[in-house]
Amino acid sequence: MSKPREFEDKNREVMDEFYDLSESYSGGNGESIKKRLKKLIEKDPDFLDSHVLLYQILQDEDNPAETEKILDEAYNRAIKLITDKHGNWPDVLEWGWLENRHIIRAILNKAILLWDKNKTEEALDIFRKLLKTNPGDNVGARDFILAIRMNMTYKEYEKRFNKGGYYDNESADWFNKNYKKFPDEFSWWEKAVEKYG
Repeated sequence: MSKPREFEDKNREVMDEFYDLSESYSGGNGESIKKRLKKLIEKDPDFLDSHVLLYQILQDEDNPAETEKILDEAYNRAIKLITDKHGNWPDVLEWGWLENRHIIRAILNKAILLWDKNKTEEALDIFRKLLKTNPGDNVGARDFILAIRMNMTYKEYEKRFNKGGYYDNESADWFNKNYKKFPDEFSWWEKAVEKYG
C-alpha cells in the first residue's frame, strides 16, 4: 500500500502582515484595508487569506460581481496549489498545519457560496473532498454536508445555527443526532475518526 499523498504549503512571508492587517479591520475602515489587501495579493497572490478577507469585505458592501471574481481567483489558486498534474486532490490536507489554513478557507468559502447559490451538487463535491482530506474536520464540512443532505439551504442553516459569528454545541448536537441517517455519506468518516481517538 502506497503512502498517502499529503499536502503542506510553504511558510508565506506575508502571513504575519496579513494577520496584523485583519486584526485592524473594524468594518468602518474598509477602503484602506482593501487597498492594503490588494498590495498583499500583489506581493504573494498564492497567500489566499488576503483574497478571502477582501471577498468578505466586498460581500458586506454587496458587490456580487467583484466579490465572486475575487473568490474564484482564490479558489482556482488553491486548487492549483494542492492538486497534482492530473487534477487529483491530495489524500491529506490537514488544518493542523497553519500553512494550509489559508487554502482550506478559500476552498470552504467557494463551497459555501455554491451552496448559497443552490448549486448543491458542486458544493457537496467540494465539502466531501475537504472532509475526506481532513477527517478531523476543524472547519465543519460534515455539518454542511449533512445540512445539504437534509435539504437545508445555506440561509436556513445559518439562521438556525450561527450565533453571531460562531456555532455553539447546538450544531454539534444536531449533527450527532442526524448523521447516522446517511451511512452512505458518513460511515467511512466514523471509522476514520475512530483512528484519531
